[in-house]
Amino acid sequence: MTGAQESESKVAPQDAEDTSLFTDRVQPLLEAHCLECHSHAYDEAEGLLMLDSLAAMTAGGSRGPSLVAGKPEASLLFQALTYADTDLQMPPSEKLSEEDIEVFRSWIATGAKVPPSFQGSVATGGPQKSTAENHWAYQPLRSGEHATSAEVDAATGNPIDRIVSAKLETRGLQLSPRADSRTLLRRLSYDLTGLPPNLHQFAEFEASQLAGQDMLPTVDRLLASPQFGERWARHWMDVSRYADNKGYVFQEDREYAEAYKYRDWLVRSLNQDMPYDAFIRYQLAADLIPDASPADLPALGFLTLGRRFLNNKLDIIDDRLDVVTRGLMGMTVACARCHDHKYDPISQKDYYSLFAVFLNTDEPGGEPWPHRLADSEKERTAHVLLRGVPGNNGEVVSRRFVSLLNPSEVPFGEGSGRLDLARAIASPTNPLTARVLVNRVWMQLMGTPLVDTPSDFGTRSTEPEYLELLDSLAESFVANQWSIKQLIRHIVSSRTYQQSSLEIQPGKDVDPANRLYWRMNRKRLDFESLRDTLLKVTGNLDERLYGQAVPIDQLSGALRRTVYSYIDRQNLPSVFRTFDMASPDTHTPKRPQTSVPQQGLYLMNSDFIAEISLRLSEQPEFSDAEVDAAEKANRLFQQILGRAATEQEIQLAVELTEQAEQAAPAELAERWIYGYGPFDVSNATLQSFTRLPMFIAETWQGGAELPDAKLGWCKLSALGGHPGNSQEFAVVRRWVAPRSGTVSIRGNLNHPAAEGDGVRASLLSGGKLIEQWTALNQRMPTRAQGIDVEQGAVLDFVTDCISSPNHDSFEWKVAVQYREGTPKEFRSEAGVPQPPKTPMNPWALLVQALLTTNELAFVD
Repeated sequence: MTGAQESESKVAPQDAEDTSLFTDRVQPLLEAHCLECHSHAYDEAEGLLMLDSLAAMTAGGSRGPSLVAGKPEASLLFQALTYADTDLQMPPSEKLSEEDIEVFRSWIATGAKVPPSFQGSVATGGPQKSTAENHWAYQPLRSGEHATSAEVDAATGNPIDRIVSAKLETRGLQLSPRADSRTLLRRLSYDLTGLPPNLHQFAEFEASQLAGQDMLPTVDRLLASPQFGERWARHWMDVSRYADNKGYVFQEDREYAEAYKYRDWLVRSLNQDMPYDAFIRYQLAADLIPDASPADLPALGFLTLGRRFLNNKLDIIDDRLDVVTRGLMGMTVACARCHDHKYDPISQKDYYSLFAVFLNTDEPGGEPWPHRLADSEKERTAHVLLRGVPGNNGEVVSRRFVSLLNPSEVPFGEGSGRLDLARAIASPTNPLTARVLVNRVWMQLMGTPLVDTPSDFGTRSTEPEYLELLDSLAESFVANQWSIKQLIRHIVSSRTYQQSSLEIQPGKDVDPANRLYWRMNRKRLDFESLRDTLLKVTGNLDERLYGQAVPIDQLSGALRRTVYSYIDRQNLPSVFRTFDMASPDTHTPKRPQTSVPQQGLYLMNSDFIAEISLRLSEQPEFSDAEVDAAEKANRLFQQILGRAATEQEIQLAVELTEQAEQAAPAELAERWIYGYGPFDVSNATLQSFTRLPMFIAETWQGGAELPDAKLGWCKLSALGGHPGNSQEFAVVRRWVAPRSGTVSIRGNLNHPAAEGDGVRASLLSGGKLIEQWTALNQRMPTRAQGIDVEQGAVLDFVTDCISSPNHDSFEWKVAVQYREGTPKEFRSEAGVPQPPKTPMNPWALLVQALLTTNELAFVD
């Protein structure tokens, strides 16, 4: 008897109307092994297939019906359970037992009877392809009205306002009053340039508004500013996951040489208002555009400056495919790498058809830009990789666009197909591209996007409250030659944009989240705008355009706009993370917005803020002794906040500076001090002590270069150092006792060199010798017990060259340990004492206080 026959005997015959076989045997198996990936309850539909109702099984998924009642062998569900097809095996983790498979065979053979509760309907049986294709985002633009220019809007009414007002009216709401002129100019200036207006610009704009003049000349001035391109290039760098290096690549050079040229290309292109369709074509295929110049090749950085994944080519292509499809069209095509998309009409063949485009693209390197691309000289055949596994080849695929937008599956032309891909994405008939871009622009200007998921317009995205507005903006955008500047001009000229951000009734109760835009969203400055503002208002901003990236954690390079900062993909500076900057590891649809203590602590305690505050306070107009305190305070308010101070603010500011002047300088709690001095060998005394003057790379030394003309090789680090050229220049680690008590000393002295005459180490307490050791090409313990110290007393750890300074590099790690109390132990290796900070003068403290205000940190 065969195994199948044995199993068959264990399944009792089923009456035509009996559903017990399903409820007792089949349903538990479905729940245990299938529904986690194929049910509404789990919000999963792998292969677009649901198995949580009979109707869903009959309708099937991307491969067709999974169940044919009465015909097990014709049912894909049964075929998958038997593992007969290597490309169709369910459950994928482990095959069911033969007995369980026979249960399914018997159930299907006897008509697949289920109780009424499991009948379901096609509508509830899973997201079918036909439903997905009817999804709002895949339909042609359909608003019915769009503007041609801001001037026409002014004469006839902005379509944005007509659409928003009509929606508000249905909820008993209306647009909020217009923001005051000061708020409006600040909003425009930050949104368009990322920088604040100055006192003169505020006064000029307020006067023009009082005179009833149009604000469009101000808008046009800001759009024409070179800073516009810097501001909006940084927005795009979030989309393109820009970084100046590759991330972790083991021993390979991590740097992307000349990566900054892509950023500079973005700034120039946006300042020139390059049409967005051309903007796309250059970033995907600048090397294939006939009239492109060598200066346009850095545009390819959109593709080539991503992570390198230890040079795994499949992952590199996947990353590029993801940034193209999510970044430009809001399609999560990368989700179809291992199987058909669970929710959207994107098949695995679609994925590998696009994969083939990048498979046939090479990076030749060299001039005129090291990260340029070129089509492969010989065509490479692409296969569907079954389950995404390399080498597990399925059918051959052609290079083509996704079938949803290319129903006939017409292949691309010759070459890699990158230019054809760019044209397909940037086509006016593509319903996604314009919608995605205008949604991103709306998000930057209005604070929230119309579509909540800016990089996923698939079937899991919620239809926007203002679909008509989204389509109106998209139509206007395309009609205006894909002009990003005209799109921005159109939005900011609307009453919707110009509203106050104050929360008022009834909107506060009816729509507390402001999803209907009955008021403007209050926006906080992002990291770039905040940092650039701090530099701008303190007179420190270097406004040069373009150039190599600079490390902003070093003050010498930190005066440039933040868009020019060096982005280290592997070791992103902590200040970037603190202020919610986009991760360079992957495409970022929108940044998180957090309020955490570290943000305030940075503004209060960082060396950067202290330095720029000090610099401003030392400017003549703020440090002149002939100017009274009230006038100085008012000048600082005008400089930093762009307005005059009130009488109460002046009073508080003057009181702050007076209290700061009267306060005694804080004692520096120095525990270790590194210096040098003459050591008298005959009576083992240190004649004097002088701090080492130069601090370089965590080492105190005699000068900028060694040997120093005076101090010779004198240097000390946390681990050891080198004495000077004679006993006149012994190096000294001085420990200052934080409290009275009894201490012991332990450590190790190491002189590793075989040459020379070694070094002498002496421990002095209160100027008297406690212990002394000599080391030559050896390591020895250095210990002392029962040393009584008073608070403020010092222990000197002195190292001198015995007679010759040659080969006298040494290690001497010591620990001072109290017999009682806490902290109990102080280790020299815990860290080098840092240079003492310059105390901030009272006016620098006022500058810092103004720089940390919400008035500066928020746009409104």
